Amino acid sequence: EQYVRSHKIRHLQQCAATMLWGCSSGALRDMGDFERIGTPNNYMLAGCPTLVANLWDVTDRDIDKFALSVFDKLALQPEEVKKWKTGKKCAADCRTSVVAAVAQSRDVCKLKYLTGAAVVVYGIPFYL
Repeated sequence: EQYVRSHKIRHLQQCAATMLWGCSSGALRDMGDFERIGTPNNYMLAGCPTLVANLWDVTDRDIDKFALSVFDKLALQPEEVKKWKTGKKCAADCRTSVVAAVAQSRDVCKLKYLTGAAVVVYGIPFYL
């Protein structure tokens, strides 16, 4: 929200699966009698299939460990991405959804019931 205006996100031509690891990046603001609004709504309106975000403030060390664990499970480390570029993708049976990677990574946090529980996935299960 600090760097990109919400109307710019809403009006994107295409939107890829997105991971927002910042504090409260997935929080929705209460609008009284009206529906809640926030960054997740803007990404969903832009056609984002999956959005990973945090519902509340988290510690930076814990969320960094969490993100690295998710990247490991999705094979998004630099050496794995190089294999993708050369056409050496993994077999269909080793693919993991973003939802499963997030769920499996909750235990790496020191505060797994605070930081680990803050991360949510909006949208549909998405496979890389």
